[in-house]
Amino acid sequence: MTCPGDRTAPCSEEPAPGQWAAGDRVLLYIRGLGIQPARGLSLAARSLEEAPSSPEEAMDALERLLREEGFSPDIMDRGGRRISSFPPLNRAVMVAEEMDRLPWRTSLVRFLRRWSRELFGGKTNG
Repeated sequence: MTCPGDRTAPCSEEPAPGQWAAGDRVLLYIRGLGIQPARGLSLAARSLEEAPSSPEEAMDALERLLREEGFSPDIMDRGGRRISSFPPLNRAVMVAEEMDRLPWRTSLVRFLRRWSRELFGGKTNG
């Protein structure tokens, strides 16, 4: 992308939507690492120089740069434990409940039962 030296004129090329998303993802990740802003911006700019077309390509480039610079690509909490980018998986067996195939009928039956209890005397407060 070539931009004129005059800051008032817009750039001639508009980045693709994937490039905007890639830039946003890289900057957010750099910020989450907690490194100095100037160094983080430098790393982000170097990873985006390849003009990645997707966030995945940008993150791969950033990961290579972080490894070259000696940074751990993992985000750590204050206790020094690794923060996962996704919640832990629960691999227990899940038993499905029986599905109500006629929910309108169930609702009607519940309504009629409640109505009959109130009409013909059900529970009392005393």
